[in-house]
Amino acid sequence: MIGQRIEELRKFKGLSRRKLQEVTGIADYTWQAVEIGKQIANEDHIKALSKLWPEYKYWLVFGETCVENGQISPELEETRQKLEQAG
Repeated sequence: MIGQRIEELRKFKGLSRRKLQEVTGIADYTWQAVEIGKQIANEDHIKALSKLWPEYKYWLVFGETCVENGQISPELEETRQKLEQAG
């Protein structure tokens, strides 16, 4: 579900809904409604997040990655960060 992925990405990036509102111009209560499934994510939501984090847009929409095209997920980014720290 896109709303769950939005919440996961927002938390991974360390943003509150209020901060997400500030950077996207979309109200925090709207983000909450999308995240909990009361509202379906629409084109405006996807565009705002894609502008903010273009490397996650494929994952946000489809729940899949396409690493060869630079499209990642929070899980892949976290793994990459851990590997960099270890090496």
